[in-house]
Amino acid sequence: MIVAAYQFGETKVFICNDHIATDQDELDRIDREIATAAWACVQDAANKNNNEEA
Repeated sequence: MIVAAYQFGETKVFICNDHIATDQDELDRIDREIATAAWACVQDAANKNNNEEA
């Protein structure tokens, strides 16, 4: 079930509670994946901003 939805520019983020991780290794892996995806979004936005200014 989607419990929250956010929109950042053109990016939509849905928070879902269908799967609840309890294993610490899995939680750590998920945190790394979220951080990697978020950083990619930030870099993409910065690149678009830089291209528009040029």
